[in-house]
Formats: sequence, structure tokens, C-alpha cells
Amino acid sequence: MKFPIIYRLALPVVALASAALMSSCEDFLDVEPKSSFTPGEIFSSEVESRAMMNSIYSKLTSDRLYGYAWPYEFNTNSDVELEVASTPNSTSGNGDDAHCFDVRPIWASLRNTWNNAYEVVNYCNDFIANMEGSPLFSTNVGAGGPTEAQQMYGEVKCIRALVFLDLIRTWGDVVWRDRPTEASETLYSEGTTDRDVIFERLIADLKETEQYMKYASQMDDGVKRASREYCQALIGQLALYRGGWSLRPGGANGIMERGENYEEYYKIAEEYLGKVISEGRHSLDRESFKSMWYGENNWSVLKDGDVIFEIPMLKERSSYLGYRVGVTIGYNEDNPKHSFGSARNYTNFSGLYPFTFDVRDQRLDVTCVPYNYDEDLNQTHALGKTAVAGWNIGKWNKLEMGTPMVGTGGNTGINAIRMRYADVLLMYAEVVNELHGPVDAAKNALKDVRRRAFLPEDHAEMVDGYVAALTSPEAFFEAVVSERAWEFGGEGVRKYDLARWNRYSTTIINIYNKYIDWGKRAQGQGIAGDVRPEVYIREVEDAANPGRKVLEFKGLKEYGDNLGDHNVSDGWRTVIKYASNWWDRNKETDEWECCDDIKYSFRGFLNINNAGSVQPTDAIRYLMPYPDVVITSHRGSIQQQYGYQ
Repeated sequence: MKFPIIYRLALPVVALASAALMSSCEDFLDVEPKSSFTPGEIFSSEVESRAMMNSIYSKLTSDRLYGYAWPYEFNTNSDVELEVASTPNSTSGNGDDAHCFDVRPIWASLRNTWNNAYEVVNYCNDFIANMEGSPLFSTNVGAGGPTEAQQMYGEVKCIRALVFLDLIRTWGDVVWRDRPTEASETLYSEGTTDRDVIFERLIADLKETEQYMKYASQMDDGVKRASREYCQALIGQLALYRGGWSLRPGGANGIMERGENYEEYYKIAEEYLGKVISEGRHSLDRESFKSMWYGENNWSVLKDGDVIFEIPMLKERSSYLGYRVGVTIGYNEDNPKHSFGSARNYTNFSGLYPFTFDVRDQRLDVTCVPYNYDEDLNQTHALGKTAVAGWNIGKWNKLEMGTPMVGTGGNTGINAIRMRYADVLLMYAEVVNELHGPVDAAKNALKDVRRRAFLPEDHAEMVDGYVAALTSPEAFFEAVVSERAWEFGGEGVRKYDLARWNRYSTTIINIYNKYIDWGKRAQGQGIAGDVRPEVYIREVEDAANPGRKVLEFKGLKEYGDNLGDHNVSDGWRTVIKYASNWWDRNKETDEWECCDDIKYSFRGFLNINNAGSVQPTDAIRYLMPYPDVVITSHRGSIQQQYGYQ
């Protein structure tokens, strides 16, 4: 069996047919090339070259890549996103248990994502090599700025770098390819390349490429194409990962190490993230946090707002955002009561996460939604069976689509964001603090993010006063750690952040213990404090939609003496034991213990059987095993790591 990198531009009919088949109502992906051309003919035509580039974008929309798998299906548990597991053993054969650090090399989901990613890499390599030999391309940038051919060349290099970033974030050391694969190559002896080397090559390549790229404001498709500012931001992001920590081979399950000369790469990150900021082409002031996400649900994104780059999806043909990631919506196909179709959120939040927000933070209600919609569009609670994990991710919501989906469920076509200006600001604040301490440049970047998160009347306290109090590098870094949790909740970046900070193990141990602590205090074993033992709800008429019911909650933003009255006569009823579920008596032994969802949701690292021995210094196995077919195909040149068998 050959290694899966076997796709060649020498098969132009296949590649071009792919582009034609994937055309949709997204203008950017609507170019349909002629049926059959040689590579030389394709790259002599700007229209045909763009059609070939669009076929690469179309491949990114696969469910196995940015349509769902990255970052959601392989998104392991953290203090933000969390999926429960209530048994001590794997219950899935297709990848559903990746979240609890319990992964199997035999999963087809791993194999398919690996293959699809390298298909994209190989198409990128073909495109780059052929464009370099094209009469359309020149290494000199004229007075009028980059040509369309130069922009496409840089664009595809950014796509290749993005895919390698996610390959590394998923598997660690991976196979490096930056040239077309010859048809005669079997690649049986192709091994992996150290991730630091790959990062260094990608950074150097994109630094040379930046000059060839246009800004989003200069392109009709705006942020739906990789732009110059995305190239700059991506250089900064790659440098941050090169300078951060990661799981390396060694020990039983790997060891956490930081690459050499990390300060050098933090300086690169400072320079290129600083470029995005100083050039002033994006701002958070042009839209509220809520309106930005409303725009995402309606394919209406500013060229100069928060979003810097998003992968254009195909309406009703790709992307599970709003369907498997978002707000759950019931639907009766035999007797439909609404036209929005169904949605089933598969990505939940830790039951502790919503309570880390300040209640004045405007991101809270947009991000953490404690209700579903039934088939009549009445609200029902979404706090989870045990409340260890629950809540919907409110950033994606089919009910906010101005034009309802035609189908009853499935693909929504909502674009997949890969870089936001808020991310640039917080990465910049982080690296500046690391290099220089909490100087004004770092503080101003953090303020920019928090300024949008709070209403103007709260800025003096929650923006200026909050940031001014961060007088040490340690305090400022802790603030960045928290801010990234609040800003990017549900976007699947937390596990990557925790890993590169070398905080993953500590965070999981802390959250495991915090669940138990809240459970004990909810049961009266200690001071209740901010614990939510139980939550109350009542149904009221939806003023905006007569005939529908919406929920009001008590016990989410209030607790203790602030809870107030919740009389049954006023319509309030107990909906669920919240933290009280987390520590209760075993029905058979009558002994106090934590619930199964706490015992096993982190089972590949921490569970009820080893909780007394796991230490913060123990490496957490957040990387995936190589697919079994990769091991067998490479005949010993690639070895399984991190204790995987």
C-alpha cells in the first residue's frame, strides 16, 4: 500500500472536475474551469489558475478537515470545551472518545483526516511549483503592488502552512513535503520531520512570501481569501508555536519540552503580529461581539473587522457549524413547525466555565447558551444530564440565519474562521509581556479586546482599572490565559493554548478537583460561596414570537444570598441539581463519591483510579496516534509514540 500522498497535478481533468463539482453560491468558489487542460495551459491563464486554486479551497471544506474534524472532532477536554465520558473504557470505534484522551490508531477518522490533509499539501505543492514556472508569475513586485498571480502564489503557500500547523497540532512530528510528489515515488521509507524544523521552514517561507500578497481590503472576496495580513498573523502564530511547549517522545506517554532559542521566535511573533496591528487594517471597534457572530451566521463579514481569514464553505454542502457545533434545534420531519431545520450540538462547555465570566461581560450570553429549542421552537434547558458538561455554543445558531436552510439538518455552509484580530491582539500581548513585561504595548492590546467585551459604563473598572492592576509579568500572563478562554470559548483553540503554555496537565488536575470541591460544598460540606447547587427555571411568553415559550433562569448568574425568591407560585421550579450532582452517595455503598462523568471524562490521563498519583508534572497525551495504516505503509520508518500501541 502506498503512502497517501499520491495526488498529482499531472491529472488535470480530475483536479479541474473537482473544482467544477464543488462550485456553489459562494462567489469565491463559483469559477468553473474548462474540462481538460495541461498544467502548462492552466498556469498560462489567470482564470484557470484561480480555478485550480479554488479546488484547493474546496478540499479544505471536507468534514475530515475544516468542515468538522479540525478542531472539533479531535478537540480534547479542557477547562473550556468538555465532552463527558461516563464509562472506564472506550465506547466508540470512530473517534468519538478523542476528547477524554482515549484514542485508538485504528480509527478511520484519523486515517481520513491524515489522508485529506496530505492531499491538500500535495495539491499546494503542485500549484506552487507550476506557478513558479508560469509566465504569469514574477519574483519582482511592481509599483502597482502584487499581481493576481503573485497573490495566488502566496495564498496557496499560506494554505499549505495552515494545514501543516494543524497536522502538527494533531500529531506532533509529521511528514514534511514541500515539492510535488513524483508518480514513481512509493515513499515507503519516508519518515517524519521534527516539528521545530517544519515550523522554521514555514516561517522562513512565509516571510519571503508576504511581499507577494494583497490586503483583504484590496480583494473582492475579502477575508474569504488568505491575505497579506493573514500571512503576517500566521507567521506570528507559527512562531508562537515554535517558541512554545509541546509533547515530545520520551517516557511512558511523552514529555513536555520547549524548543531551543524560543526567545528568537517570540521576537518574530512580536514583529509580525505587530505589523498587523500597526498597519491598522482591522479593528474590533467596527462591530460588537454579538453582531460579529450574527454576521458569521449570515455570511456577512467585514473586510476590516475582527475576522482576518475564514475558509469559505459551501452552503448546504459543507461545514457543521450551526449543526453539530452551535445551538440545538428540534425538528419534526413529518410535521415541521418551522423552516430552520434541525441542529444537534456535539460540542459542550465545562459546567464550570460559564461561571468564570464577569456577569457584565458581553461575551457570556453570546458564547454560553443554557437552552435548546424544541420542534416548536420553545426553549428547553441545555445544562446537561449531570451538568458536568452542557450548554450550547451560542456563536453559531441557525435561528439567526436571515434565510433559513432548505434542508432539515446537516451542512450549513457557515465559514470556518482561522484567524481573528482578537487573536492577533492577545498573541501580541502575550509575546510582548514574555519579552518585555507588561509594558504599554502589551496592555493596550489587552485593553482593545476587553473594551469590546464590556459596555462603555464599565470601561473604567473592567478595562482601564483591570489592566492597570496587572503590574507583574506573571499577573499579566494569567490575565491573558483567562482572556483567551473568554474570547475564544467554543472555537476549539483552548487545548492548543494549554499545551504550548505547558499548562494542560495542571489545568485538568485543577478542574477535576474543582468539580469535586463544588460538589462537596453544594452538599453542605464546606462554605457554599459561589457554588451553584441547583438551578431554577420558569417558562414565560416570548414577546418577540407570540405563541412560543422562553426560559428565565435563577442560579446561573446569581448564587447564595443573591439568588432571590424562586417561588413555585411564580412559576419557578427546580430544573436540575447542578453542582449537587457532582458529589453524592453511591446507591450501593452509601459512600460519598463523585459522579461517573467526573470519574471518566479525563480517563486517558486522570480518573477515579489514579487520581491520587497523577502529578502536574506528568505529561498529558493530547496528541493523536499515527493512523495504523501510516505505520504499516512506512515499514518501520515511522514509529508510534506516546505509549500508543
